[in-house]
Amino acid sequence: MRSAAVLLILVCLAATVFALSNTTPVTVMFWQWPIYTGSLALAIVGAGILGALLTFLPSMARHAHLAGRLRDLERRLAAHQAAVAPVAPDVPPATAPPASHTSSDLGQTRRLW
Repeated sequence: MRSAAVLLILVCLAATVFALSNTTPVTVMFWQWPIYTGSLALAIVGAGILGALLTFLPSMARHAHLAGRLRDLERRLAAHQAAVAPVAPDVPPATAPPASHTSSDLGQTRRLW
C-alpha cells in the first residue's frame, strides 16, 4: 500500500513538471471546428483522462455481471453444503476435528480486485 502511494506521488509530480514545461497555447480541432484553445499540457492530460474514462466505464458492466455471478455461486454453494452436511455422530466436542471451512466463511471470501 505504501509503494502505491509513493508511485501516485511520483506520477503527480511528473504530471506537474510536464504541465509547467508545456504552456504553449494550442487549438484542438475536430474537422473544421475548434474544440479547445489553451495549454498543450491540459489538452494532452485531458485526452489521457478522457481515454482512461472511455476505457474504464464500459468495463464496469462486466465487473457488475461477474460480481453478481460470484454472489449467486456463493449462495448456491452454501445451499449445497447445508443440504449435503452429514449428521454429526455423538462425538464429544474435544475429540472432534476442527472444521477447516464452514459456510459462515463464505462471507469472508477475499476479492482480487
